Amino acid sequence: MHNNNKNASSSPAAPTTFADLEGVVVVGPEAFQKQIAAVMEPLAVPILARFDVAAAIASHSFPGPAGKKLTVLVITGRGLLRLLRQRRRRLLPAMRIIVVAPLEEMPRVLYYLEKDELVESLVGCIEPEKLGQHGEDLLRLALYDLSAMPEPATRLLLDQQHQGGKLARLDSQERELLELIMTGASNAEIAAIMKLPLGRVRNRVRGLLAKLGCRSRTAAAILAYRYLDQKEQPK
Repeated sequence: MHNNNKNASSSPAAPTTFADLEGVVVVGPEAFQKQIAAVMEPLAVPILARFDVAAAIASHSFPGPAGKKLTVLVITGRGLLRLLRQRRRRLLPAMRIIVVAPLEEMPRVLYYLEKDELVESLVGCIEPEKLGQHGEDLLRLALYDLSAMPEPATRLLLDQQHQGGKLARLDSQERELLELIMTGASNAEIAAIMKLPLGRVRNRVRGLLAKLGCRSRTAAAILAYRYLDQKEQPK
């Protein structure tokens, strides 16, 4: 007879301690370091090193895992972005990463993690105010080589990809027009710059707004400033 016992499970039991965890490396301002220390103390998880962001960038290396034990980097979103922009990826050896950041920063953090091929190292992103409640859960995910993202952050990321896709579909003339709109140029000024009749510029602006799903020039400019890469934005 088939055993249909719902209590039987092939999944591993949750670890009661963090014996397989070497410890955590903390990167962020002093107040953040103290917050992480307060979370780790009752869990008996050692803090291997603490850095502010400037010291982390200047560092030659972070403490890595010993043997088969796991090291977790707990870092602020802004701290991680600064590290990666400074090309300090080599500071991140075989360790899992927990990013503590407001929701609105998370899509940009994920973009840079993906760009530097570090997404697989991510345990998850968590908002600062939820760290005390869910920090232990993220450490357990790290031990099982799993990851998780807050649902609102996932929605923000999907929205970013959707809106970025709209901008990617613009042709060169539409991009030029959008860049001029971003500078605040009027239709008459755009007509002079692009050497086009004013009526044609008006039609092109209407077509561009429709393509972007925006009701106004201001909305189109905000969309572009939010989702265009910084190097593509007009100076």
